[in-house]
Amino acid sequence: MVTIQFCGGAQSVTGGNYLINNGNIKFLIECGLLQGKAEADEWNYQPFPYDPAEVKFLIATHAHIDHIGRIPKAVKDGFLGDIYSTHPTKDFSEVSLLDTVHIMESDNRRLPLFDQADVHQSMKQWKGVEYGDIIEVDQNVSFRFQDAGHILGSAVTEVWILDPETGKRIKLVTSGDLGNTPSVLLRNYDYVKEADYVMVEAAYGDRIHEQTDIRKDILRQAVRDIIERKGVLIIPTFSIERTQDILYELNDIVENHSGEGKILGRVGKIDVYLDSPLAIKSTEIHEKYPQYYNPEARKLAKEDDVFDFPFFQMTADRNSSMAINTAPQPKLIMAGSGMSTGGRILYHEQKYLSDPNNMILFVGYQAPHTLGRRILDGESPVRIHGKDVENKIEVRKVDGYSAHADQNMLLDWVSGFESPKKVFVIQGETDASFALANRIISDLEYEAIVPEENQIIHLS
Repeated sequence: MVTIQFCGGAQSVTGGNYLINNGNIKFLIECGLLQGKAEADEWNYQPFPYDPAEVKFLIATHAHIDHIGRIPKAVKDGFLGDIYSTHPTKDFSEVSLLDTVHIMESDNRRLPLFDQADVHQSMKQWKGVEYGDIIEVDQNVSFRFQDAGHILGSAVTEVWILDPETGKRIKLVTSGDLGNTPSVLLRNYDYVKEADYVMVEAAYGDRIHEQTDIRKDILRQAVRDIIERKGVLIIPTFSIERTQDILYELNDIVENHSGEGKILGRVGKIDVYLDSPLAIKSTEIHEKYPQYYNPEARKLAKEDDVFDFPFFQMTADRNSSMAINTAPQPKLIMAGSGMSTGGRILYHEQKYLSDPNNMILFVGYQAPHTLGRRILDGESPVRIHGKDVENKIEVRKVDGYSAHADQNMLLDWVSGFESPKKVFVIQGETDASFALANRIISDLEYEAIVPEENQIIHLS
């Protein structure tokens, strides 16, 4: 008998954690932190609903913290098995988890969930795998990664599990997080035809992306406008993928690739700062793996440093970051976090929000109750570092840079399967999950289920 237990990520975008058990072997897909909910801290610190010491191995589909953020906790609690991901995911995970330790250590409310030693031990157990390679863990389980197009190295995962009662192999396919196609940098997600059971994410299961075709034009116009008014453009951004997408676009916007080689032929001169140590490290990892880019980006990367352009600086250390404040205008500042829930972006928002000559450009979803959402909604004043700050800045947003597939894309990916027995809709809030499930049922006529947390379902 083969079972799957939805230990996290059921009717929730974050906290993915799925335990598969065939009676002979137990393994995990994802082991993420719950984020963005009032109960998140309490949930993350709870014991796992299984004994980590009994888990044979773990699959990580990509390096976002809501998919990998509790792996060091599992290691700390006794997990000794191998951790599998693509090579970029392994590299991103190390810097992201160490950054998470730093954030937890700066929070005096409670002891950190894990420490640097737990992260380092996790990386000793971590193995990088190429797309397309079939990995036979033992006679019970084998798996293969395909491209999910979400962030660099993200993976759709095909898993074959032996049912000891029947002697047959059950095929389970999980989407991980699927990308928003076409991507600036990445290839489109891969389709899989055959599966007994499918797990599909639903982060945007009830939404359709807008502005995908004009996202670059919106970014270019924001840069042009801030140059003309000699103001400050601040972009709260996510360290992995969103930052690199924006840098890639800025490289083309700021440089003139018309053939004459003239600098700044498109928008004029502006100093650009990437003020995020994690984003800087993530950009270096992107530069390490150009073979994962889409053909157009890969071709350009052979001719140009796609993440560098005139008047661009990476400010990793504190002194360089502080020097941005006295740098002349116009200037563009990119910093994390993407929803303004922490990081260096708060210092820039504190300094520049009160001036209507400045502009803030949101390039990703702003969750309810976050500072980013309050700024986007025009709330004033807003509280930053214990002080009230007037929110008079011009606010713009562009939705097209989302790294997540929307409802139509998710449905498109599921439609590639030939009559699966069941589709499990996961990693979406309740409304989004049921919205996607209902469309799978009505449009594709597949059986679709929205699991509840800790629900155990038999696979046959």
